[in-house]
Amino acid sequence: MTGTAHDRPRLRPEVALGPGMRSGPRTVHHVKDARTGCYYRVGSREYFVMGLMDGQHTIEDIGRSYADTFDRRLGPEHWQQIFTMLGRYQLLDGYADDAALDRLKQAHEAKQSARQGWLRRRWVILRPDQLCATLASRLSFAFRTAFLVPAFVLLAAVQLFVWTHVGALAHEATHQKHPMITLPLSALVVWGITVLHEFAHGVTCRHFGGRVTEIGVSWRFPMLVPYCRTDDIVLFQRRRARVGTAFAGIFVSWLALVPVAAWWWLAGDGMFGRPLAAGLLLFGSGATAISLLPVLRSDGYVMLTHALNIADLRRESFRFWRLRLRWRDPAARESLSAYPPRDIRTYALYGSVSLLLLLSAYGAMMSVWFSSLQHWVGPTWAVVILAAETAVAAGVLSAVARGSSSERRTTGE
Repeated sequence: MTGTAHDRPRLRPEVALGPGMRSGPRTVHHVKDARTGCYYRVGSREYFVMGLMDGQHTIEDIGRSYADTFDRRLGPEHWQQIFTMLGRYQLLDGYADDAALDRLKQAHEAKQSARQGWLRRRWVILRPDQLCATLASRLSFAFRTAFLVPAFVLLAAVQLFVWTHVGALAHEATHQKHPMITLPLSALVVWGITVLHEFAHGVTCRHFGGRVTEIGVSWRFPMLVPYCRTDDIVLFQRRRARVGTAFAGIFVSWLALVPVAAWWWLAGDGMFGRPLAAGLLLFGSGATAISLLPVLRSDGYVMLTHALNIADLRRESFRFWRLRLRWRDPAARESLSAYPPRDIRTYALYGSVSLLLLLSAYGAMMSVWFSSLQHWVGPTWAVVILAAETAVAAGVLSAVARGSSSERRTTGE
C-alpha cells in the first residue's frame, strides 16, 4: 500500500477519533472501534495522520500536510510503522478482516471479564442505550438555557437552605416517630434518586452523541456503588460536553431534592412526612457534596479531569510525584524536564492536596475509632488494633494499585 502514491486510505466508518488530552508530558487521543468495543490511545502525530485518512487524501497529500505541520518528512519506514499499527487493530476500511475483528472483540471481552475479582466486580443490570436515546430526544428541552438557568437557581436555593439549617434538619431526622416505616421508605427514595442520577449520565452522554453500554452495580473495595458506563465521553470534542456528562448525575440528584424540600415545607411540625424529608435533604445533599470531591474517583474527579483536559489526573499525578521523589536519579530528572510548567503545577497541586485531605480524613477516623476502642480494650490494645487495621488497609490498597497497573498494561491505556 505504501508504495502506491495514489492510494487513498480511509478508516473504517466504525472508527471514531477523540480530542487531544494531556497524559503526563504528552498529548494523547482516544480512538474507538465501535465494532470491537476497543479503545486505543495514540499520540498527536498518529492522530494527525489518521485524521486525514478519509478516502479523499492520498498518501502524498498526507505526507505533505504532515511535513508542513511538524516540519518532518514521513519516510517509508514511518509509513510502514503506521500501517502496521492500523493493520494490527484492523482500522483501515477495505483491509479489515471479519475474523480478525471478531478475535479483537473476543479478546476485549475476555480482558473485561478478567478484571472481575474480589477487589473489583461489576454486575450489569441494564443495557440502556436505546432507552437513553429515546429519553435524550424527549428531554431535549432540559439541555436548553431556558430550563437550566431557573433549575440552577432553584437547586442552589434548596442547597443554601439545607446547609444553613443543618442543626434543625438533623434534629428532626433523628427523632423519627415511626422508624419501621420511614427508614425503608427513605431507602426506597434514595435508590430512586440514585437511578435518576445514573440515567442522567446516560441521557446526557446520548444527547452529545455517545453510546451508553450498561448500567449496573459496581464493587470497588470497599464500596458497592451504582454506575453508568459512558466511555464515549473521551470522544467528545467539546470539553463542555465531557464535563456536562460527568456533572449530569449530581445536577439531577440535587434537582430531585427540590420536591423533597417542598414536601418538608408543606408538612407541618409533627406531621409524618417531615422527619423523613429532613433526613432525605441532609443525606442527599451530603452524599452529593461528597461525590463532588475530586480526591475520590467519583463524578467530581471526572469533572475536574475533563475540565483540565487530562486523560487520568490521579494516575498521572502519582507518576509525576514518583519521578519527583527520585529527583537524584538522572533518568527521573530527564523525564521531569519534559513536563510543561502548567502540567507540573497541576500534578504537584493535585497530588499534594489529595494526600493532605486523605491523611486528614484517615487521621480523624482513627481518632474517633481510638476513642471508642480504648473504652473496651484499653489504650495499648487500641493502638495495636488500629496499627493492624492500617497494615491490612495498606496491603489491600497496594493490591488494588498493582491490579490497576496490570489492567492498564493489558488494555494499552
